[in-house]
Amino acid sequence: MTSRNAMYEQTMRDKGLKKITLWIPDYCADDLKLMATICCENRNLVPSIVRNIKTGRIKGINQ
Repeated sequence: MTSRNAMYEQTMRDKGLKKITLWIPDYCADDLKLMATICCENRNLVPSIVRNIKTGRIKGINQ
């Protein structure tokens, strides 16, 4: 017998999604969830820059 959760996770994997667990600062949790949602809905988008909330400076993640 397969649990509802196992079936749900298999459905998500079938959609090409991967379940990950991250420890993140509490203050940026909403922004990271929003970014993940946008990336899931728009498969041609990838996160590539981050912005310093104090200075406003932008840094590419590939640097």
